[in-house]
Amino acid sequence: MHLIDSSIQAFYAQAQEETRLTTGLGPLEFERNKILISRYLDHPCHITDVGGGTGHYAQWLSSLGHFVTLIDPVSKHIQQAEKRSKRTGFYFRCLLAEARNLPLPDASQHLVMLHGPLYHLQERSDRIDALREARRVLRKDGILLGFAINHTASLVAALQNGLIYHPDIFRMCTTELISGIHEAPADFPGMLPVAYYHRPSVLIAEFKEAGFEPHQLSSVEGVAWMDGSFFSNWADLNKRKRLLELLELTEKDQDLISLSPHMMLAASVSARP
Repeated sequence: MHLIDSSIQAFYAQAQEETRLTTGLGPLEFERNKILISRYLDHPCHITDVGGGTGHYAQWLSSLGHFVTLIDPVSKHIQQAEKRSKRTGFYFRCLLAEARNLPLPDASQHLVMLHGPLYHLQERSDRIDALREARRVLRKDGILLGFAINHTASLVAALQNGLIYHPDIFRMCTTELISGIHEAPADFPGMLPVAYYHRPSVLIAEFKEAGFEPHQLSSVEGVAWMDGSFFSNWADLNKRKRLLELLELTEKDQDLISLSPHMMLAASVSARP
């Protein structure tokens, strides 16, 4: 029995999620996410990483002394995350479950991170259910960090690599711009098969509908990934520092958010029911 869409399950059965954050733009995403998440960490607290994959973030948070629960609907990821926890010596609990049905008590978590559900769930009602479930398990003073893929992500990438002229890619990009619905062409098996790509305003609206009070929308990769020599410059520590300074300067600029492949919205539990 699959907890998520069978095409996504099949995609992750073949994809190397274990190494994704160490190749391509992964190191930029990982570094920036750690910077953004760190701003919401205080004393050792109970954290749930929903859609936590193979445990990169769970391991990091556990190493800082937090009590971490990783939840993922892909059994392969759970197995790899458990191995990571044992191998590194930084314990975190791993549970096979899905964002709309979290096996956690009410009001038990200080921080919940939604790393995959907001783009793996195409239907708005399903995303709202996932957000409300996160609200259920958060304490009254808890924080939700929701990560989403930008509605422009495929378009900007396709313009950079020239694939925008492929008719199926062009059709995919225009559909994402209009509706947010992402469906990869059959001839491109390496792409995420089905997903939802958010407009910033839609992401904020969904949080509010689910009973959250949004605080800050921030870009993850921001404009840094558009550097024409990004990979060589990221390898240079001085140039990497400059890129990170640029991202810190521009991360909250709402006019630039749509140039970032990923974005993060931080929110607290609203006083209203």
